[in-house]
Amino acid sequence: MDDFDRRAPLPPSDQETISPTEPRITTFTSLKNRNFLWYWLAVIAGFAGLQMNIVARGWLVWEMTGSAFKLGMVAFAFGLPVLLFSLLGGAIADRVRKERLLVITQVGHALVTLIVAILATTGQIQFWHLVAAGAATGFLFVFDGPARMAIIPELVPMRQLLNAISLNSSGMNMTRVVAPTIAGALLVIIGTAGVFYIVAALYMAAAAALWMMSLPRRVVEPEAALPRATASGGSRWGGLARAIGADLVEGLSYLRHSPLIISLLTMAFVPLVFGLPYLNLLPVFADEVLGVGKFGFGTLIAMAGVGSLIASLCLASLGDFRRKGALLFVLALAFGLSLVIFGLSHSYALSMVILAVVGAGGTGYMTLNNTLIQSNVPKWVLGRVMSIFMITFALMPLGTLPIGALADAIGVSPAVTAGAGIVVIFVLAMAVVQPRLRRLE
Repeated sequence: MDDFDRRAPLPPSDQETISPTEPRITTFTSLKNRNFLWYWLAVIAGFAGLQMNIVARGWLVWEMTGSAFKLGMVAFAFGLPVLLFSLLGGAIADRVRKERLLVITQVGHALVTLIVAILATTGQIQFWHLVAAGAATGFLFVFDGPARMAIIPELVPMRQLLNAISLNSSGMNMTRVVAPTIAGALLVIIGTAGVFYIVAALYMAAAAALWMMSLPRRVVEPEAALPRATASGGSRWGGLARAIGADLVEGLSYLRHSPLIISLLTMAFVPLVFGLPYLNLLPVFADEVLGVGKFGFGTLIAMAGVGSLIASLCLASLGDFRRKGALLFVLALAFGLSLVIFGLSHSYALSMVILAVVGAGGTGYMTLNNTLIQSNVPKWVLGRVMSIFMITFALMPLGTLPIGALADAIGVSPAVTAGAGIVVIFVLAMAVVQPRLRRLE
């Protein structure tokens, strides 16, 4: 057993004893916790804004440029800060009150969106403004993402972790069902600027819900204590910088000694890099392949959300079930195969149905992957590990750039189909070479 294994057990206050009379976990068990309820309401408001923003921004870019590559550029602008600074965000999330950090990032998202709305209203909006807004949103996500994921174990008992993560996913996916359809209709009624104003209001509502949470002051564990890195003296800010640097090194060292976590992170990275960019290219499918326009674009995103919502609610209902690893591979394979079919489809009706399967497979395996990581990582380093997990959200938009360029060259359908084929091959290969993952409970 190495040093990291010896340090992994949670402190006594975080360990739980389950009595024989412990109530059975049902679909909405975690929502009985007041703090998690406020967090969940914030998720709904914030991600409703995010989904409406994706629709409005994506369609605006497509109208302005008519280029799949330009869609990829805006996505790339979001992903680059996440790729470069995600570890920093995780180190900070391990040191500060996560709920307050989330309030700050939601207000930041609202301000960025408000600026875009004003530019669109005055007719001054240019493509570079949308690239800059994407970069600013990505920088905020550097801190938002790790804190959002790492806070969940602080809100619920460990035995409810899968239920809470699944409900968190359900809240996000509920917005994917409703918000894009509403946004598609509002684009016709009030235009892109009007949608952006609504998005800014939703982000502020999310910040207000997060502010209502009341968590006890976190007791900083020895491994994360600031004096460790500042005892040698120096200014306060210099000491903080050294402490954060030491945290980053410590997080990477933990990961280096954890082959299981590396395998689970790989299972997150590859399917999202080659598969999930289809979301950013849906305006092209809606306009050029299926010919269904703005409202059809919104309904395509919504159908992916329907499948995602169903999958996350099913996982929430399962409780702390066994054979999670085997189901992880089944869902990842379902995601890849259904995406192949979607890429080949030229029927709007068939594409709607298949996107529900794509959404269910993708959300199901990401939720399980997230749960398995959080269940096998000690809390003292969880923020930093989840910041690495959040790099998947950077690699997806970064992957959109080459796939978007390929779509401009050979067409969006073969480009997405090729990416989905890579996902299928990868999942089958991992099932063969990593049998330990299949046996995870």
